[in-house]
Amino acid sequence: MIKEVKVPDGMQWANIVDEIETTVEDTGMIIWVGSADGRYAMPWRQFKSMFYDTEYRVQGGYCALASDLVVAMDDGSWYEQADNGYFYHRWPPQLQPGFRPFEKATGQGSSSLEELNEDD
Repeated sequence: MIKEVKVPDGMQWANIVDEIETTVEDTGMIIWVGSADGRYAMPWRQFKSMFYDTEYRVQGGYCALASDLVVAMDDGSWYEQADNGYFYHRWPPQLQPGFRPFEKATGQGSSSLEELNEDD
């Protein structure tokens, strides 16, 4: 499940802390903010204090926010912002009970594994 939160149309500037607080339903779950690879990071409180007045440019499909910035949550999920101005809430993949092997991994269009391997 992906949660999309669109930066308001026509917005020229966005406050980074406000955007995170608006997007994340429970900011008490934020552990750290930093790069996706974890090489640059700081606790949420420190980030919030340091960047409370920082704004970044958002226009059309352009967003000046660091491309690898993530907001790491205490449940293992994270938020990331794509170039289109959407924040995406991501979870690590989970192996499901009753999983099945598959025979097809490619097809026309952008089909899912389920669509490619449905029993006809």
